Amino acid sequence: MIEFEKDELQLNCLMTVMEIAAVAENNTDLRRAAFKPSSPPAKAVLDQLLRVIQDGNSWTLQIPAIKAIGCLARTFPARETRIIGPLVLQLGNKNVDVATEAVIALEKFVCAENFNCLEHSKAILEFNGVPLLMKLLRANDWAQMHSVVLLCYLALNVGNSKALEQARALNALEGAARSVVAQNPGLKDLIVKAMDHLTLYQPGVPHPHMQPHLLCHQEFKHDTTAKLDILVRHSSVYYANDVVPW
Repeated sequence: MIEFEKDELQLNCLMTVMEIAAVAENNTDLRRAAFKPSSPPAKAVLDQLLRVIQDGNSWTLQIPAIKAIGCLARTFPARETRIIGPLVLQLGNKNVDVATEAVIALEKFVCAENFNCLEHSKAILEFNGVPLLMKLLRANDWAQMHSVVLLCYLALNVGNSKALEQARALNALEGAARSVVAQNPGLKDLIVKAMDHLTLYQPGVPHPHMQPHLLCHQEFKHDTTAKLDILVRHSSVYYANDVVPW
């Protein structure tokens, strides 16, 4: 029905699907009944959502389609990479709002609550999502915050990947962390864990398994936390005086 409607009717159809998907996100029974990927009707709806996302003719249509797919992230099995690819491509969308919605959707695929987070994280790397994500770190505050969250999840799931190493993900997190945590203190623990995890895999960076003077991994984590605290304190001073911290 989505693909056969035009203009406002098409948008209304997408909004309806998005609202049902949003309810299904927190309702396992509804999610399995209405959006089971092997079900022909559900597959037809998903195919239409993907076509809207890939066509790129209208960002007003792409955004609800992306949101709907994100809400259904826990529905897709690990082998369902056809969903990840189109979302990763949208990370490079010239419209920052569309790109940010793609980031938010991908967060739901790779967060700890998603049983297939490891496989989905690997798929994002295979579709070359890391370089696109790095560019979004330089976008507006909303895009940067969600890009940091997605990068943290990738670091925790596939922190030993060459893609993250080549993109200098640890340096990117350190650079973005001060402003993100200053405005979103609740993300501090996630960012510290991600930075700590990445540090274990960065060549030339000492870590507790290689340095005998570090008594335990927890001590090393405290060092990461202290470093982030210093960055945030400096950032808070800048924000208090309405000065951009870079």
